[in-house]
Amino acid sequence: MGERGIMMSTHPLRPAAAPLRLIALRVMQPELTTVAAQPTVIEAYRLTIRYHDGRHPDQVGTLVRVRGSAEGHLAVTYRRPNAKPLTLETTIDTIRYGALTTTLRQLHFDSLDDAKNSSLVGADTWLLERASGTFHHDVILTPETAHAVYADIVAAVQTHLREAVRTINL
Repeated sequence: MGERGIMMSTHPLRPAAAPLRLIALRVMQPELTTVAAQPTVIEAYRLTIRYHDGRHPDQVGTLVRVRGSAEGHLAVTYRRPNAKPLTLETTIDTIRYGALTTTLRQLHFDSLDDAKNSSLVGADTWLLERASGTFHHDVILTPETAHAVYADIVAAVQTHLREAVRTINL
């Protein structure tokens, strides 16, 4: 509880993350913490992509694993001008899901800060989030300029969650 008994958010909006979080709201997706708080959800990941030059529609990919399943359910929602968002759904098999989560764990994703030398202007931007129960963490990435551990994260997502980075033309 914050001042005057108002409940404070468990993950305050950071100024750099706010425009990326708004993409999810614009395509009518609940916050990832809301998704992860559902009783059957073990963990959830979200990749939000903003294309700086508008060559592709902004997109939000949400990967969820529920109790009793080793695979993940992925829904990728694309923002369409003047139309209802387009959502494509698929299943991420156990091997790819496990490879993604293991890689992110080995790279200490849950304790990483945003890359310090990434320019958010004139570059495509990713917001990668992970939530489980009341835990939530996110990292802002610019794939074209990512290096070191951030380049490894980009490569892991492109390899194991390729449907979430698939572009479409509307």
